[in-house]
Amino acid sequence: MYASTSDQFIENSNLIQAPKRENLSKTARDILYVNQGGTFGKWDGDIVPYMWEPMDCLQLRAYSAVIFVGPARTSKTVSLVDGWAMHTIANDPADMLIVQTSQEKASEFSKKRLTPAIHACPETSAALSPRSYDNNVHDKILKAGNYLKIGWPSKNVFASSDWKRVLLTDYDRMPQNVGGEGSPFMLAGKRTQTFMSSGMVLAESSPGFEITDPNFRLEHNHEAPPTEGILHLYNLGDRRLFYWQCTDCREWFEPDFDLLVWDKEEPDPSKASEKVTLACPHCGVEHEEKKKLHFNLKGRWLRQGEYLDKNGQVHGEPRITRYASFWQKGPTATFQTWNELVYKYKAALIEYERTGSIQSLKTTINTDQGKPFTPPRTMSCTAGDLADRASNYGLKVVPEWVRFLTAAIDIQAGKRSGFEVQVIGWGVDLEHIVLDRFAINKSNRLDDDGKRLQVAPGSYVEDWELITEKVLKRTYPLEDDSGRHMAILKVACDSGGEAGVTTKAYEYYRNLRKQKLHRRFMLVKGASQFNATLIRLTYPSPSKQKIKRGKKINMRGDIPLYMLNTHQIKDGVINDLLREFPGPRFVHFPDWLPESFYDELTYEVRDSAGRWEKPGNGANEAFDLMVYNWAIIYSRKLENMNWENPLPFALPWDQNPLVFNPN
Repeated sequence: MYASTSDQFIENSNLIQAPKRENLSKTARDILYVNQGGTFGKWDGDIVPYMWEPMDCLQLRAYSAVIFVGPARTSKTVSLVDGWAMHTIANDPADMLIVQTSQEKASEFSKKRLTPAIHACPETSAALSPRSYDNNVHDKILKAGNYLKIGWPSKNVFASSDWKRVLLTDYDRMPQNVGGEGSPFMLAGKRTQTFMSSGMVLAESSPGFEITDPNFRLEHNHEAPPTEGILHLYNLGDRRLFYWQCTDCREWFEPDFDLLVWDKEEPDPSKASEKVTLACPHCGVEHEEKKKLHFNLKGRWLRQGEYLDKNGQVHGEPRITRYASFWQKGPTATFQTWNELVYKYKAALIEYERTGSIQSLKTTINTDQGKPFTPPRTMSCTAGDLADRASNYGLKVVPEWVRFLTAAIDIQAGKRSGFEVQVIGWGVDLEHIVLDRFAINKSNRLDDDGKRLQVAPGSYVEDWELITEKVLKRTYPLEDDSGRHMAILKVACDSGGEAGVTTKAYEYYRNLRKQKLHRRFMLVKGASQFNATLIRLTYPSPSKQKIKRGKKINMRGDIPLYMLNTHQIKDGVINDLLREFPGPRFVHFPDWLPESFYDELTYEVRDSAGRWEKPGNGANEAFDLMVYNWAIIYSRKLENMNWENPLPFALPWDQNPLVFNPN
């Protein structure tokens, strides 16, 4: 309650004042509070001078959108998203929508950053409605009557309501088609149209999509390669890059990761990254990182078509659009050192060479360097190329260099109902060969005429028992004519498919446990999360629950199920197939394999988001079975095995417990 009318007038007088006409990069120094080791302190704009121009463009009616592409640790989200939100609350009230990548991220952003920042600043705290029901995790109502919403990409968030300002944060981690309605950027633009030149959309992110055409040739150095997501939006704008001036030759250049100088011959990432400098591309002089802040303070954003002379004068005809677009690269980031950039890149390269996985390499190029990614090698190969590699290794005999065997099973439905099996032989450094491929499609069950029925994995658990007989207990002769055989180390089996398969798979695993054979068998399933780890062990919960302290808690299931990042594992398989010479991870093929095998192995295609998919209704079993065999390797972490002191099952034949004489 107000003590008097004059108190009420004083309290509400700010609500009818004109917006504060001050550059966002300046006013943020007073009202933007950021987390500094557990406490909130004022934002220091002097250490991120490259953010001044993008921030100030958010207030210019000449633009309907600001697009910012940059690496992690640049303060892009704090400066642009948090700074603009605080300015809207304290100085220039308007309805604002902040879109995070997911509901979970929206809640986390509101609780950990936005709400504490609002309450840390007297001006923004005082601007909130005093009614408690006006403010919750996702909605903030201000005394001025404007509305601040924290949402996530969905048809409901973008539907109907008009917003003067829409902020899209971490854009490349959002779905690029929201509910079939279009891209988040396009939908955001529709929501601000009502406000004409005063409406504004912000999109910020590090790159997250791969280059769609690696052979594309840029027409201008300010142009981004063709990708989806934030770099596509950047290309629609005026294409600004951040330039430094060499203190020696005084020429201007864009500081990019490729200009970093470090010991590329040193195999140890720590030693290779001990000393890192950045070379001027004009004169070759190497600059030390301690000058980074100086360079950033003197740095300049240039639109496509502009250039600077040695005196800092701008020349040229700039690209003019309604979008102000900015692209910053890793070496300029205030909160990331050049040593860190090199260390992460070198370590990711080593991981790629050792495991074939490109995920760490993709991550460091996208988020640390601020650049789009294309795999080190073309991610495709032809069936004919692989078939030409086939050699005479004998008919399903174990070559002398193979140390252990694994097998994988894919579930088939319909007319081909049954089990497809692929056996792989593994040697030192995981050089491997397709040792066998066969189908189990005839059951021991008989029809009325005494003929064997088709295997039905979704209906009969007794059909699964064929796996025990025909796969788990299967052995292969060694090529040394000694009469010895090698047993299969482990079998991986798909647990999905037609209705009933999962239930029967679990039931079969329980039967194996009773026979003490379950340790040689694992169930696998493709995970839905694209950026998940390669393999993750889960225990699917049964339907029953227990009550603990008044709450229902799902009980852990009794069946171990390995969730696979199939897209990432397939990347590794393709890289293996592209290796040209025998050695680590090289794949050998026996000449008895049919042409259809190679068609299956190469049928899938990789989209621009890095996901593998079937372009039609063709078969891809050989590819999937390769993935399941690799799941066994990853589940045991065998990609990191020390081959100078290998595990017992990877020893030479005379010492190997998997090798035996059946007679």
